[in-house]
Formats: sequence, C-alpha cells, structure tokens
Amino acid sequence: RLVSFMDFAPAAVALIDDDQKDAVKALFADMTDFAIKLVDKYCEYWPSLDGFNIHDDWAAQRAPFFSMDTAYELFVPYMKALTDHIHSKGRYATLHSCGRGESRVQCFIDGGFDGWDPQLMNDTQKLWREVGDQICISVVPEPFDPAATSEEEQRRRGMEFAECFSVPGRPAVLGFYGGLVLTPAFTEGVYIKSREIFGR
Repeated sequence: RLVSFMDFAPAAVALIDDDQKDAVKALFADMTDFAIKLVDKYCEYWPSLDGFNIHDDWAAQRAPFFSMDTAYELFVPYMKALTDHIHSKGRYATLHSCGRGESRVQCFIDGGFDGWDPQLMNDTQKLWREVGDQICISVVPEPFDPAATSEEEQRRRGMEFAECFSVPGRPAVLGFYGGLVLTPAFTEGVYIKSREIFGR
C-alpha cells in the first residue's frame, strides 16, 4: 500500500529514511487496523469462509526489494498482528508475494502465515524440503510438454509428484504456477495417489 500512496521509488526510500520511518510505521499500523476490521466483516457476512489470502509483493524477478532488517522492523510485526487476528477467528492466513522472495521465507513464517504460493523464479521444491514443516508451500511440478507426453505418462508423473510431496506434517499445495503441466491426467494422478497416502 505504501507504493499506492507514494509511487515505487519514494516508497523504497521511505523504508530506509530514518526521518520517515515513524510515519511509515503509523501508516502500517492504521492499515493493519483497517484490514482487521475487514476480516471481521468478511467473517460476519460469510461465516463459511475458510481463510484469507493476503497480497503483498516483496521482490522483483531476481531479489527482494528490501533487507531482512527492514522486513523485520517495518513489515513482520504488522503481518503478525493481522495473521494473529485471522487465526483468532479460526481461519487460515496465506500469502501471495510475487518475485524471488525465497530468502525472505523466514519473515513469512514469523509473520504468522500458514502458506505461501511462490512464483517460478523460486525453488519451490527446495523451499518445501527446507521449511515445509513450518509453512505450507505451493510446490510447482517439474515441467514437461503435455502435447508430447501420453496421458498415461502424465498420470504417472502426477502420482510421482504426490508420492514425493504428500508427507504428513509437511503439507504442500499443488502450485498453480505449474501452468500447462497441470493437465487433467496429471492432476488426476496427484488426486489418486495423495488420497491413497493420506488414507493410510
């Protein structure tokens, strides 16, 4: 939201300008209070709602926009206040954050998020192996050409994916950034094998 008020370059400067930090924190505190009120309204009018997906882009294609220290000073406390409130309502809190933010995943964990759906420039399979017991990662399957791959082979690939990433205590989501490989046959394979694994 800071970018919405100030445009990108001034917002980036505000994050590291000691003369502006108090104002930035005050804005973030007010925005968090507003978001909490929105959560309450959503829960009141849509009581069957399971959770909230928060959008806050932290990175470009190659790297995050700001340092770890800046993240912990200016962002994580307000994220945690919002996710704590969402959890107090019995709902999940997941994050959509574009860019190569894998080096900031600990911020997302400490910010209280239950899940993150990283884009393709992040190594989602590595993230799942390293922190999948702390946050649910949307894992992107290995790419293949559906036009040159039989349905039987696509189904086998889906079952193989599920065999790898269906681990109790380390949940994963089938990453929608998989795009073309998420064919009906592939997803059927994931469905069949994951049901088998979690039904044991």
